[in-house]
Amino acid sequence: MSVSIFPNGLVFNKVFAALIMAFTLVLTGCGAGSETSESQAQTDVEPTTGGEETGDAGNDEEPVEEEPAETFVLNLLSQPTSATITEGESHTFSVSVEHDHPITVVWFRNGTVVQSSASTAFTATAAGTYDCSVTDGNSTLYCSDFSLTVEEAPYVTITGQPANQMVNEGVNVSLSVAADGNGSLTYQWYFNGSPVSGATGSTLSLNNITVEQGGAYHVVVSNAGETATSRTATVDVSANLASALISWSRPLKRADDTDLAASEIQGYEIYHGASAGGEMTPVDSVSADELEYTVTGLEQGTHYFSLVTVDTSGMKSNLSAPVSVTIN
Repeated sequence: MSVSIFPNGLVFNKVFAALIMAFTLVLTGCGAGSETSESQAQTDVEPTTGGEETGDAGNDEEPVEEEPAETFVLNLLSQPTSATITEGESHTFSVSVEHDHPITVVWFRNGTVVQSSASTAFTATAAGTYDCSVTDGNSTLYCSDFSLTVEEAPYVTITGQPANQMVNEGVNVSLSVAADGNGSLTYQWYFNGSPVSGATGSTLSLNNITVEQGGAYHVVVSNAGETATSRTATVDVSANLASALISWSRPLKRADDTDLAASEIQGYEIYHGASAGGEMTPVDSVSADELEYTVTGLEQGTHYFSLVTVDTSGMKSNLSAPVSVTIN
């Protein structure tokens, strides 16, 4: 810098002093301004770093991270399904649950609570519509509806038994049984302990029966769950049998030779024997109006028959003299 001529020293001094002061101020201002600009430039280049340093000033604690909210598992893995039982039986329903906390399982029948506990199983005996719920105190899950059907217990009863029969070879024979039971009844006839093929009705028909078909017959009646066995009926079949007509006249006197009126006769008993002097066994009895009798089922050979007269007081005569019949 250069200075021109000054008119007087005073003026010079004031001006000079002002110049010096101004120069000093400028120099000082320039220096301060330079530092401030450098600092500002540094802040403009790295704003994040400067902010973190300023924010940490006077606070040495680590920042706190928020923990995520805790979750709990509650899932139905399997559910009960409908079932059918018979009277007197029971069925256990169960549910499979995945859980972290203790659970309570509530079982309902037709909308009414029948069990509430930690058990995942329930034993039922009554028919109805069921459902259940599972809760862990935070959440509740519900089962789908399911049902229990209770069927009537099966039973079979024989109410009419097959009867014994004595027949001639070649005749038709029927054996019948009567039965009561629930559901559909089935029948199986047996001959001497073996099932008769195709004999699956309540009546067994043996047409044109042979001697070989004589024996013991019974039937088994069944339904879905029960069986009943009839008594055994015996069918006796005789070969080449014949019949004989026996007739007699009304006796007029008693054994003591006193008169015997027709009104005093109650009836007659017929006896049969294999020989004239052998034992006689009763065959049948008829009323006082009957004066003849047909004997059936006679095998080949000679047969003997006698008669006993019974009066109204119950007294019986001696056997009459036998008569013989020969079957060829």
